[in-house]
Amino acid sequence: MSDPIRVLVVDDDESIVEMIRMGLEAEDMRVNTAGDGAEALEVLHKIPVDVVLLDIMMPRVDGWMALMEIRNDPVTADIPVIMLTAKTQDLARILAFKQGVQQYVTKPFNMMELVARIQSLMKARQRTATPAGEGDFRKLAVRKSGRTVLLDLEDVVYISAKNKSTYVHTYENQYLVDLTLSELEERLPAEVFRRLHRSYMINLNKVKEIARAEGAYQVVMADRDETLIPVARRQVKLFREAVGI
Repeated sequence: MSDPIRVLVVDDDESIVEMIRMGLEAEDMRVNTAGDGAEALEVLHKIPVDVVLLDIMMPRVDGWMALMEIRNDPVTADIPVIMLTAKTQDLARILAFKQGVQQYVTKPFNMMELVARIQSLMKARQRTATPAGEGDFRKLAVRKSGRTVLLDLEDVVYISAKNKSTYVHTYENQYLVDLTLSELEERLPAEVFRRLHRSYMINLNKVKEIARAEGAYQVVMADRDETLIPVARRQVKLFREAVGI
Protein backbone atom coordinates (compact mmCIF):
# COMPACT_ATOMS: atom_id res chain seq x y z
CA MET A 1 0.00 0.00 0.00
CA SER A 2 1.39 3.43 -0.96
CA ASP A 3 1.84 6.15 1.64
CA PRO A 4 -1.05 8.64 1.96
CA ILE A 5 -0.70 11.98 0.18
CA ARG A 6 0.15 14.71 2.71
CA VAL A 7 -1.69 17.97 2.02
CA LEU A 8 -1.32 21.36 3.70
CA VAL A 9 -4.48 23.48 3.39
CA VAL A 10 -3.83 27.21 3.88
CA ASP A 11 -6.95 29.38 4.23
CA ASP A 12 -8.35 31.72 6.86
CA ASP A 13 -11.94 30.56 6.23
CA GLU A 14 -12.48 27.76 8.74
CA SER A 15 -15.58 26.43 6.99
CA ILE A 16 -13.68 25.98 3.72
CA VAL A 17 -10.75 24.37 5.52
CA GLU A 18 -13.05 21.90 7.26
CA MET A 19 -14.87 21.06 4.02
CA ILE A 20 -11.56 20.38 2.25
CA ARG A 21 -10.26 18.36 5.19
CA MET A 22 -13.30 16.10 5.19
CA GLY A 23 -13.17 15.64 1.42
CA LEU A 24 -9.45 14.81 1.30
CA GLU A 25 -9.50 12.56 4.35
CA ALA A 26 -12.36 10.63 2.72
CA GLU A 27 -9.82 9.87 -0.04
CA ASP A 28 -7.30 8.65 2.56
CA MET A 29 -5.14 11.78 2.36
CA ARG A 30 -3.39 13.20 5.43
CA VAL A 31 -4.36 16.84 6.03
CA ASN A 32 -2.69 19.64 7.99
CA THR A 33 -3.99 23.19 8.06
CA ALA A 34 -2.78 26.77 8.47
CA GLY A 35 -4.75 30.00 8.86
CA ASP A 36 -2.36 32.23 6.91
CA GLY A 37 0.94 32.26 5.04
CA ALA A 38 3.10 32.73 8.13
CA GLU A 39 1.59 29.71 9.86
CA ALA A 40 1.93 27.70 6.63
CA LEU A 41 5.67 28.40 6.45
CA GLU A 42 6.07 27.22 10.04
CA VAL A 43 4.21 23.97 9.27
CA LEU A 44 6.30 23.34 6.14
CA HIS A 45 9.49 23.42 8.21
CA LYS A 46 8.11 21.05 10.84
CA ILE A 47 6.41 18.26 8.90
CA PRO A 48 6.74 16.70 5.42
CA VAL A 49 4.14 17.93 2.90
CA ASP A 50 3.44 16.65 -0.63
CA VAL A 51 1.05 19.36 -1.86
CA VAL A 52 0.07 22.84 -0.65
CA LEU A 53 -3.44 24.24 -1.25
CA LEU A 54 -2.93 27.99 -0.92
CA ASP A 55 -5.51 30.76 -0.68
CA ILE A 56 -4.56 34.30 -1.80
CA MET A 57 -6.46 36.69 0.46
CA MET A 58 -5.36 36.06 4.07
CA PRO A 59 -4.29 38.20 7.06
CA ARG A 60 -0.65 38.81 8.05
CA VAL A 61 1.11 36.92 5.23
CA ASP A 62 -1.09 36.50 2.15
CA GLY A 63 -0.84 33.80 -0.52
CA TRP A 64 1.46 35.76 -2.84
CA MET A 65 4.02 36.39 -0.09
CA ALA A 66 3.79 32.79 1.12
CA LEU A 67 4.28 31.47 -2.42
CA MET A 68 7.36 33.63 -2.87
CA GLU A 69 8.84 32.32 0.38
CA ILE A 70 8.02 28.71 -0.54
CA ARG A 71 9.73 29.01 -3.92
CA ASN A 72 12.79 30.86 -2.55
CA ASP A 73 13.46 28.34 0.23
CA PRO A 74 15.48 25.27 -0.92
CA VAL A 75 13.63 23.13 1.64
CA THR A 76 10.20 23.88 0.13
CA ALA A 77 11.00 25.06 -3.42
CA ASP A 78 9.92 21.83 -5.13
CA ILE A 79 6.63 21.29 -3.29
CA PRO A 80 3.70 21.52 -5.75
CA VAL A 81 1.28 24.37 -5.01
CA ILE A 82 -2.37 24.58 -6.02
CA MET A 83 -3.67 28.14 -5.77
CA LEU A 84 -7.20 27.99 -4.34
CA THR A 85 -8.91 31.36 -4.60
CA ALA A 86 -12.00 33.37 -5.44
CA LYS A 87 -9.96 35.54 -7.82
CA THR A 88 -10.99 34.71 -11.39
CA GLN A 89 -9.13 37.44 -13.30
CA ASP A 90 -6.76 36.27 -16.04
CA LEU A 91 -4.01 38.50 -14.60
CA ALA A 92 -4.13 36.65 -11.27
CA ARG A 93 -3.91 33.29 -13.05
CA ILE A 94 -0.95 34.36 -15.17
CA LEU A 95 0.87 35.80 -12.16
CA ALA A 96 0.26 32.59 -10.20
CA PHE A 97 1.71 30.37 -12.94
CA LYS A 98 4.68 32.70 -13.44
CA GLN A 99 5.47 32.41 -9.73
CA GLY A 100 5.52 28.62 -9.85
CA VAL A 101 1.97 27.46 -9.14
CA GLN A 102 1.20 24.05 -10.64
CA GLN A 103 -2.61 24.35 -10.64
CA TYR A 104 -5.15 27.16 -10.20
CA VAL A 105 -8.63 26.40 -8.81
CA THR A 106 -11.30 29.06 -8.33
CA LYS A 107 -13.94 29.06 -5.61
CA PRO A 108 -16.54 27.62 -5.53
CA PHE A 109 -14.97 24.36 -6.69
CA ASN A 110 -15.90 20.72 -7.11
CA MET A 111 -14.34 18.52 -4.42
CA MET A 112 -13.94 15.59 -6.82
CA GLU A 113 -12.06 17.85 -9.24
CA LEU A 114 -9.76 19.06 -6.47
CA VAL A 115 -8.99 15.48 -5.44
CA ALA A 116 -8.26 14.56 -9.07
CA ARG A 117 -5.89 17.51 -9.45
CA ILE A 118 -3.94 16.53 -6.33
CA GLN A 119 -3.69 12.91 -7.45
CA SER A 120 -2.58 14.00 -10.93
CA LEU A 121 0.18 16.17 -9.47
CA MET A 122 1.42 13.30 -7.33
CA LYS A 123 1.49 10.89 -10.27
CA ALA A 124 3.49 13.37 -12.34
CA ARG A 125 5.91 13.95 -9.48
CA GLN A 126 6.43 10.23 -8.96
CA ARG A 127 7.19 9.77 -12.66
CA THR A 128 9.72 12.60 -12.54
CA ALA A 129 11.40 11.07 -9.48
CA THR A 130 11.69 7.62 -11.09
CA PRO A 131 15.24 7.04 -12.40
CA ALA A 132 15.51 6.73 -16.14
CA GLY A 133 15.96 3.23 -17.51
CA GLU A 134 18.82 2.25 -19.75
CA GLY A 135 16.73 2.45 -22.89
CA ASP A 136 14.87 5.65 -22.07
CA PHE A 137 14.90 8.34 -24.76
CA ARG A 138 16.15 11.45 -22.91
CA LYS A 139 17.78 13.54 -25.65
CA LEU A 140 16.70 14.65 -29.09
CA ALA A 141 18.94 15.40 -32.09
CA VAL A 142 18.00 18.83 -33.50
CA ARG A 143 19.50 21.19 -36.08
CA LYS A 144 20.11 24.95 -36.10
CA SER A 145 22.40 27.07 -38.29
CA GLY A 146 23.99 24.00 -39.86
CA ARG A 147 24.84 22.40 -36.51
CA THR A 148 23.32 19.25 -35.00
CA VAL A 149 23.07 19.17 -31.22
CA LEU A 150 21.52 16.86 -28.63
CA LEU A 151 18.76 18.65 -26.75
CA ASP A 152 17.58 17.53 -23.31
CA LEU A 153 13.89 16.63 -23.37
CA GLU A 154 13.37 18.73 -20.23
CA ASP A 155 14.22 21.83 -22.30
CA VAL A 156 11.52 21.13 -24.89
CA VAL A 157 8.44 23.31 -24.38
CA TYR A 158 6.48 22.21 -27.45
CA ILE A 159 6.90 20.74 -30.94
CA SER A 160 5.17 22.01 -34.07
CA ALA A 161 4.78 20.94 -37.69
CA LYS A 162 4.56 23.39 -40.57
CA ASN A 163 5.10 23.04 -44.33
CA LYS A 164 6.33 19.42 -44.01
CA SER A 165 8.96 20.46 -41.44
CA THR A 166 9.01 19.70 -37.71
CA TYR A 167 10.27 22.24 -35.19
CA VAL A 168 11.26 21.84 -31.55
CA HIS A 169 10.73 24.91 -29.38
CA THR A 170 12.59 25.67 -26.15
CA TYR A 171 12.08 28.74 -23.94
CA GLU A 172 13.62 31.09 -26.52
CA ASN A 173 14.88 29.04 -29.50
CA GLN A 174 13.49 27.00 -32.37
CA TYR A 175 15.22 23.96 -33.91
CA LEU A 176 14.58 21.66 -36.85
CA VAL A 177 14.20 17.95 -36.17
CA ASP A 178 14.37 15.12 -38.74
CA LEU A 179 11.32 13.28 -37.42
CA THR A 180 7.62 13.78 -38.00
CA LEU A 181 5.22 14.51 -35.17
CA SER A 182 3.85 10.97 -35.48
CA GLU A 183 7.35 9.50 -35.19
CA LEU A 184 8.08 11.69 -32.15
CA GLU A 185 4.77 10.68 -30.59
CA GLU A 186 5.92 7.05 -30.73
CA ARG A 187 9.36 7.76 -29.24
CA LEU A 188 8.73 10.41 -26.56
CA PRO A 189 7.36 9.46 -23.10
CA ALA A 190 3.56 9.66 -23.34
CA GLU A 191 3.17 10.70 -19.70
CA VAL A 192 5.03 13.96 -20.47
CA PHE A 193 4.56 14.69 -24.20
CA ARG A 194 1.03 14.83 -25.57
CA ARG A 195 -0.32 15.45 -29.07
CA LEU A 196 -2.95 18.18 -28.71
CA HIS A 197 -3.49 18.94 -32.36
CA ARG A 198 -2.40 17.57 -35.73
CA SER A 199 0.26 20.30 -35.79
CA TYR A 200 1.32 20.42 -32.13
CA MET A 201 2.74 18.25 -29.37
CA ILE A 202 3.39 19.77 -25.93
CA ASN A 203 5.44 19.08 -22.82
CA LEU A 204 2.78 18.85 -20.08
CA ASN A 205 5.34 20.08 -17.56
CA LYS A 206 5.70 23.34 -19.53
CA VAL A 207 2.02 24.34 -19.57
CA LYS A 208 1.65 27.74 -17.92
CA GLU A 209 -2.13 28.13 -18.13
CA ILE A 210 -5.21 26.32 -19.43
CA ALA A 211 -7.88 28.59 -20.92
CA ARG A 212 -11.37 28.16 -22.33
CA ALA A 213 -12.37 30.03 -25.50
CA GLU A 214 -15.73 29.55 -27.23
CA GLY A 215 -16.22 26.17 -25.60
CA ALA A 216 -12.76 24.87 -26.56
CA TYR A 217 -9.55 24.43 -24.56
CA GLN A 218 -6.32 26.28 -25.25
CA VAL A 219 -2.99 26.07 -23.43
CA VAL A 220 -0.49 28.85 -22.79
CA MET A 221 3.03 27.44 -22.97
CA ALA A 222 5.97 28.51 -20.79
CA ASP A 223 8.15 29.82 -23.61
CA ARG A 224 9.25 33.42 -23.96
CA ASP A 225 6.30 34.28 -26.24
CA GLU A 226 3.74 32.39 -24.11
CA THR A 227 2.56 30.57 -27.24
CA LEU A 228 -1.14 29.75 -27.36
CA ILE A 229 -1.90 26.23 -28.62
CA PRO A 230 -5.42 24.87 -29.30
CA VAL A 231 -6.56 21.48 -28.05
CA ALA A 232 -8.27 19.55 -30.85
CA ARG A 233 -11.76 18.40 -29.89
CA ARG A 234 -10.87 14.75 -30.32
CA GLN A 235 -7.97 15.21 -27.87
CA VAL A 236 -9.94 17.00 -25.13
CA LYS A 237 -10.84 13.89 -23.11
CA LEU A 238 -7.25 12.57 -23.05
CA PHE A 239 -5.90 16.04 -22.29
CA ARG A 240 -8.28 16.55 -19.37
CA GLU A 241 -7.35 13.16 -17.94
CA ALA A 242 -3.63 13.97 -18.28
CA VAL A 243 -3.83 17.27 -16.37
CA GLY A 244 -6.57 16.27 -13.93
CA ILE A 245 -9.40 18.63 -14.90
